[in-house]
Amino acid sequence: MKRRFTATSAGLLPLVLALAAAPVDGQQGVQQQGGSVITDLLKRAGDAFNDLKYLRADSLARQVLVMPRLTTPQRTLALLVIAAAAYPEEASAQKPATALSTLKQIVRTNFTVKIPQELTWSGLDSLLEVAKRTTFGIEVSGDSEQVVVGTTGQATLRVRANRTGTYSLTVIPADSGSGAIFDSLPASANTEFQFAAMRNERPIFTSGTYSVIISAMDPASHDTVTVRYNARVEAPALEFVTIPAKMDSSKLLPVRSGRFGFKSVIPAIMVGGAVFALSNVLRGEGDIATAVDPDSKGVAIAGGVAVTTLLAGFLDRGRPLPANIAANKAFGEAWQKGVQQLRAENRRRITEYRTTFHFELEAR
Repeated sequence: MKRRFTATSAGLLPLVLALAAAPVDGQQGVQQQGGSVITDLLKRAGDAFNDLKYLRADSLARQVLVMPRLTTPQRTLALLVIAAAAYPEEASAQKPATALSTLKQIVRTNFTVKIPQELTWSGLDSLLEVAKRTTFGIEVSGDSEQVVVGTTGQATLRVRANRTGTYSLTVIPADSGSGAIFDSLPASANTEFQFAAMRNERPIFTSGTYSVIISAMDPASHDTVTVRYNARVEAPALEFVTIPAKMDSSKLLPVRSGRFGFKSVIPAIMVGGAVFALSNVLRGEGDIATAVDPDSKGVAIAGGVAVTTLLAGFLDRGRPLPANIAANKAFGEAWQKGVQQLRAENRRRITEYRTTFHFELEAR
């Protein structure tokens, strides 16, 4: 009895062909060449299965599994061929343990899988139901491109399981062991991870390739499923304008005229000398003018007047300059306004900062 393994296998093979032909990362020639090899191997495996050459079908499908740039649909179809080849209708060729193990491997990351009609029969369908009942499986979904803006934006990855589980998320640079994101979620069958791209108003990520690792555990059986995805991140450097720490005092105008200071020495001498001269020149009228000598206190008084004049010069603070005071006030207000504008610009750069995630949600 021969079966027909056609390109309409539940829509899987057409998708495989399309994905194999699509260019990735600008390497169109390499991708098409690799895709054509994978497509050829899958076709030959299907032909061998149709011809009841199960060992040959198994061998060709396993070659697909070690090919680079294997997509999830391609991997799933190869595993389905292996399972079907291990559990055909012919009892003599049946290897139920191998088929069940292979189906469980698929269910762990695709618990809604269906076997194409061209590969299955009632016994294999029943074995798939056993795999689904006894295997903890998860499926991860999300937009392939997500733009996260500012401190409040978040990227989202949805997780669905065939039973209640607990989950953890790790995002690490592909070339480093240093984690950028760690998160965990309580027990649930359907949940989602949401994570920001900024922490303390600074970017968490830098541009590059990251590994997104999601682990799920069945609390009852402690069965654990771990899937790993690639994510390309575009995160430009966040640059701030420089805010001056203090105002430049060299640009302030003097608010008072200059102090008299040493300029008061000569006036003090002149005033003191004038007082002394007056004390020697001035006389009373009549006989007192010739009978009484000049007052000896004239020297002390002259000295006191000179010292007082000198102190007044040094204690002088200068007179206020209203125009300069007003100019300094305007300069200070302008400086404060400029600082506020610079802070507002830095705030704008934070709130408008964009991180772009390109998720390749093909489990590895």
